[in-house]
Amino acid sequence: MEATQGPDRDQLRAHRQIFWDAWQKSQANLPLNALEVRIARVISLHPEYHPLFDDLENFLDRDFAVDDGMNPYLHLSLHLALEEQIATHQPPQAAAAVEHLMQKRGLDRHAALHALLEALAETVYFSQRQGLEPDVLGYQTGLQELTRS
Repeated sequence: MEATQGPDRDQLRAHRQIFWDAWQKSQANLPLNALEVRIARVISLHPEYHPLFDDLENFLDRDFAVDDGMNPYLHLSLHLALEEQIATHQPPQAAAAVEHLMQKRGLDRHAALHALLEALAETVYFSQRQGLEPDVLGYQTGLQELTRS
């Protein structure tokens, strides 16, 4: 089976523009909508990415090699997805895993989110490589495994 292609350059630029706008508005203390508030909070947790927000054209067009580690835009997007999953309890295992990691393992919230982020990133990676829908049951199982021990 052939893997599906990712979004085109215009889609990537549009997605990144949303991040850019939210961060710039946040830094200027301008009013933010609910999504922009969540984006700005996630970006604020990652000072290592703040220099990316210095040059709009580079921000919108930069490509990241696999050797660079996780693409920062993917990382921030996965953070947003996790926040939504936890807020809506969909899947319910996400909120339970964060609570468990914080209460039983003593992780701060950001470290707990990063543990979940690994499971989500793996799910997304394999679905894209196989050209299939994400394995929701496999993802839920991975989240449940985080609550063991």
